[in-house]
Amino acid sequence: MKRTGDQAFIKELNKSIVLNLLRFHSPISRTQISVQTGLNKATVSSIVEELIHEDLVLEIGHGRARVGRRPVLLLFNSRAGYVVGVDLGVDYVRIIVSDLSGEIVAVREFPLADNKSPQQMVESIVHAVDDLKAELPSSSLGVIGMGVGVPGLVDYSHGIVLNAPNLAWRDVHLSALLENYLNLPVYVDNEANTGALGEKLFGVGKEVSDLIYISAGTGIGTGIIVNNELVRGSQGIAGEFGHMTIEAQGLKCSCGNHGCLEMYASERALVQKYRQLTGLACSSEDILARLDAGDADALRAIQTVGQYLGIGVANLVGGLNPSLILIGNRLSAAGEWLLRPLEQAVQNRCFTVPYTQLRIQTSSLGRNACAVGAASLVLHEYFAGPQTAA
Repeated sequence: MKRTGDQAFIKELNKSIVLNLLRFHSPISRTQISVQTGLNKATVSSIVEELIHEDLVLEIGHGRARVGRRPVLLLFNSRAGYVVGVDLGVDYVRIIVSDLSGEIVAVREFPLADNKSPQQMVESIVHAVDDLKAELPSSSLGVIGMGVGVPGLVDYSHGIVLNAPNLAWRDVHLSALLENYLNLPVYVDNEANTGALGEKLFGVGKEVSDLIYISAGTGIGTGIIVNNELVRGSQGIAGEFGHMTIEAQGLKCSCGNHGCLEMYASERALVQKYRQLTGLACSSEDILARLDAGDADALRAIQTVGQYLGIGVANLVGGLNPSLILIGNRLSAAGEWLLRPLEQAVQNRCFTVPYTQLRIQTSSLGRNACAVGAASLVLHEYFAGPQTAA
């Protein structure tokens, strides 16, 4: 005899199966759901009625039928609720709101002052999210959760930022801080991981099973997808290739090491190289603008950064053999100016076979990749269904 808990688990599992089928394959009929899931028609009808009552599914009219009654088509209602994705940069915050299918409906970005404390950061994010929520169309579920991408080591299961050197944060319980204000579930991950997830789920990464997303901003982070799964490592902090040593006696990094890749292949490196060449203290945005205007020193600076980034990419290609490398975050705005020296460095340092099968390009989601991936953390948790039986 089955326990009530077992029956409740099976019901929840079946509901999750039907809902996720509708998410990715609607419009679809009840009969088609029954055929594709193997669930009997009565079970499907009961689940569908429940989902309609929850506003997650809509009836949109009749489909075609060769004989007999025309089936009623069902559509996943992606606007039944919304999710918030946050790209928490070193000197900026970018926030997107998406619907339940990942489509962006609102974007907000604002700069951050230096040395902002976790509490100040949280208050700035909450204020911006409150403003965005006020602008959203009404929905039955409202905002169902928030995901945050952070440049540093993150304990994803507990929402703790273990160490973010460029923010000078250690052991910050970020999800708990945000949840106290928002009264919503909040999921926190490394920002390169969320960039990789964003591209895999909603960008060009849908086409491949193995990719590496490189977040090239103030620092360098990498998110790695292998066999369609995000690589987290034994302690959940895999992917810190921005801190691989490429110069044994090199510049001291904020992590405490010397010669880290991000000291030579990031926005910070671009600014420093341009200053060496010209004596001018310019922002990376100014340097990229000068690059487009034909500034020879800006070209030399970006070529140097691209060559160093290519050295790091070559190491990743040799070790992980991905089919796609995506360059994201603000440095990706350099486009071909960055990619040409990068690809040349990779070609010079890689075995022929992995290089000829490799595609390198800038992020297809652009500046939204990290925030979109952060939002996908919420969608994954919300639609995951039951994990274990009661």
